[in-house]
Amino acid sequence: MQYRLLFLFLVPLFLNAQTIPEQISFILKKPPRTVEKYTKPAKKDMIFLETAFNNAVFKDKELLNSIKDKVILKIELIYTTYRKSETFDQHGLSRKRLENLFLSAPNSLDQSGIEWILIAQSGCKSAEEGKDYFHGFAITYRDLPDVITTKVETSFIREVAAGKIKSYAYDTYLKRETEKLEKESSPDETEPVIVLPKFPHSEQARINYFSKYLNFPPEASGPKKVDVQFIINKEGKITQINFPTLPGPSPYKEEVREFIKTMPDWTPGTLNGKPTECMVQFSVDFMSRGSVVPSPLEVFATEVPPKLKPKLPAYNYNAIKPQPTSNQVSKALTKVDWSKTTLVCDVTGSMAPYNAQVVEFIAAQLKNKLQAPKQFVFFNDGDNRKDKTKKAGQTGGVYNYTSSNLDSISEYMIYVMDKGSGGDLPENNVEALIYSLKSYPRTEKLVLIADNFASPRDMSLIGNIGIPVHVVVCGGTILNEDYLDIAYKTKGSLSFNGVDYKDFYTFEDGSTMHVGKTTYVLKKGHFVQKRE
Repeated sequence: MQYRLLFLFLVPLFLNAQTIPEQISFILKKPPRTVEKYTKPAKKDMIFLETAFNNAVFKDKELLNSIKDKVILKIELIYTTYRKSETFDQHGLSRKRLENLFLSAPNSLDQSGIEWILIAQSGCKSAEEGKDYFHGFAITYRDLPDVITTKVETSFIREVAAGKIKSYAYDTYLKRETEKLEKESSPDETEPVIVLPKFPHSEQARINYFSKYLNFPPEASGPKKVDVQFIINKEGKITQINFPTLPGPSPYKEEVREFIKTMPDWTPGTLNGKPTECMVQFSVDFMSRGSVVPSPLEVFATEVPPKLKPKLPAYNYNAIKPQPTSNQVSKALTKVDWSKTTLVCDVTGSMAPYNAQVVEFIAAQLKNKLQAPKQFVFFNDGDNRKDKTKKAGQTGGVYNYTSSNLDSISEYMIYVMDKGSGGDLPENNVEALIYSLKSYPRTEKLVLIADNFASPRDMSLIGNIGIPVHVVVCGGTILNEDYLDIAYKTKGSLSFNGVDYKDFYTFEDGSTMHVGKTTYVLKKGHFVQKRE
């Protein structure tokens, strides 16, 4: 997967001097959400970068290290509206806080798709009260996928392909199944506490007792080794004497048996503080010259319970209700004429819920004997190639596949997913589009399933695409401008959050368009967010 990473090292900014002021002005022009008093949500996927009531210095900047390799989804700037004097410049203080954030985390400045929110607290009535209010940034993030997450996502796509789960159950499925696998793979936290039984007085007393009373039987002849086991019960008494390797009568057995039967009671063992039954086992070597050599004792509790992992109750994923945007990918794909169209699909990490919608769409089309895609290109940004070796147009991890069988399509999608999960920020979207044209030279249109949180690394190659591209952009609330550019430069179209945008490839320089609540301006052939 390609991620918007929040790098936390104080490095020289390579951006032009106006970039930070322009971005800050853009953020501070957003209308704030007013609350009486902000309460920090109890969520594990958030950090709170706090400042004092009247300054911009972070109390614990090291918190940023905890999200060094996370996907940043949203940044909220929280402040109070109270002004001790008419000359107090709240706007200037917010600006300074943003400057400090960008200096501490420069990549939060130019990442696409971060949702910026201002939250104004109106309940504060004095500087003294202000000390009890939170001031600073609330940063919402998402974890990078690990082995367990990848396993769950793979399972999810198979369940959707089999018709057992709906694609919109992804968030709940990921949470519950990940928790289940983590519990199964974690060490047992309830390790039993065992105290073994003890011979009266001391271990040295036991050794002396064995040496004094364990004798060579007078009626026996020749060497012999005898293995023996016995139980020390909860009262410390000896029971169940057993000779596992010596069947039948034997003077050696009788000698050992009588020795053990006449042994004094032991102090019983305990399991988690309560008396428990224990087994003792050892061997006795009766040597050729009449000497007797017992081995060290092996002692263990016989009542230790098996380590059972806690199991989560079964969950009915089909009880989950869809949201308005749950089927945004399926909705967009329904409108496509697939007779001469190739589906190009990003299968890097985090794209699993949208990949599942693709699978679900194909299943529905085939079931209803309707038109479905047959030509596919799946890409994973390099098959886990090292980031520093990736080059525009030569990253790799792009695979074509032709099929009308749902099972084979979904399994091939999973195969490409498993070969690589992305890595650094940009992805090889355009390389995948070019590869599609080479793989299917008769195709007349490309449909690109794209990750809004990852920009293409190879936009310089977009001129090589000579047919329209319909871009279905997945995730987030603020559209990544690069995908507008792909649709614009290929005379294509775009779908985002269930809404279709067409014909903007006819725009002239200076034209504007609205996507959600954001306005974009066409400047010198590229779309940018309107800052004024």
